[in-house]
Amino acid sequence: MKPRKESSPVHPDLADCHPIPSVAHLFRRHWFLQSPMYFIRWIYAVFYSLYLLLVLRDPTDSDIVEYVENTTLAMLIRLARNGRPEEYDVTVGDCKLRASGGYKLKSWSLTYKKGNGGAEILRFSRNGVEIGDRSQIFSTVFLYHVHSLHTKSHVFSNGVARHIVENDVKTLLESSYTSMPLHNALLHSCQSPLEGTVAKLLGYICPCTRESVVEESRNMSALKGHQTKQCWEVRGKDTVAYKLFRLRQALQVVMKRHAIDQNWLEALFNHTIVHSVDHYLSTQQAHLRFSLHPWDAGCTTYQAFNTNMFRVLISFPTLNPLAPNTLRTIHKPFYQDLYRELKKIDPKIADTVTASVMY
Repeated sequence: MKPRKESSPVHPDLADCHPIPSVAHLFRRHWFLQSPMYFIRWIYAVFYSLYLLLVLRDPTDSDIVEYVENTTLAMLIRLARNGRPEEYDVTVGDCKLRASGGYKLKSWSLTYKKGNGGAEILRFSRNGVEIGDRSQIFSTVFLYHVHSLHTKSHVFSNGVARHIVENDVKTLLESSYTSMPLHNALLHSCQSPLEGTVAKLLGYICPCTRESVVEESRNMSALKGHQTKQCWEVRGKDTVAYKLFRLRQALQVVMKRHAIDQNWLEALFNHTIVHSVDHYLSTQQAHLRFSLHPWDAGCTTYQAFNTNMFRVLISFPTLNPLAPNTLRTIHKPFYQDLYRELKKIDPKIADTVTASVMY
């Protein structure tokens, strides 16, 4: 008997999202079930964003550190190079993002400490220039997280969906939904927050250029040497990084039980768990006033409204309640098994995990 040929790992490519015939049905499903939710969500976003204008406040040191520690940015945290206890560094030395107005985010670094008195930012630099304004700091961190690090959780999804469809992997059918048409809309439609004319008209445009987001999605330099296990060893087990490590282990175990090729572990981990968890965690600070453009001096009322609209429409989970595609709503052995294992680690997170990139 010939040994079974192992399938190749998914090639990460955010731009590989065109509606070719083999996946055309996924696009039809998306436009029928998921797309209408964005229009409904936009109406909600307008009113909620107006309400938020009444309660917004400027970011503090604690807000910035909390955002770093409670999103996938936590994977970049390291003990401070000076060796002082309770001090930590986050360093990004190579970034390709470009913003409107000709601005480029080439690098940034953050040094902070935590103690009994809370978090304190000791130093923040952007492109080698120290920045003290907390709103600009938060805006820079937010822009990098959303358009670089979080986007990297999307890059495997097109390949995963294509593999499932073209190889008729019924066990993972629900993991083929929405991802490719969503990416196509985000990159190529007039509704895209990346330079889309409709997005600008409706108030949720973001400052990053489309080309730079795609280019940065292929730039994995910031993640070199930043394995999740090392991160939680730095900060301890009560961290987002440690939870991600355990969630990955749970997925690996469930994949073995259901005879799913382990070569797909990283792709499925990002496609399902990392993406959903990152969205869930990054929406916990909706009350902060800052401009989406890191180089804006101050934050006008319109800029704050634009930030609110972007966060409610793009950062907050947007799901069709009749077809949410969350693990807990899919009554198939693999997904129910995975849901049970994730629930043992964190019930709230388990409830938010979707079978595919849905938003």
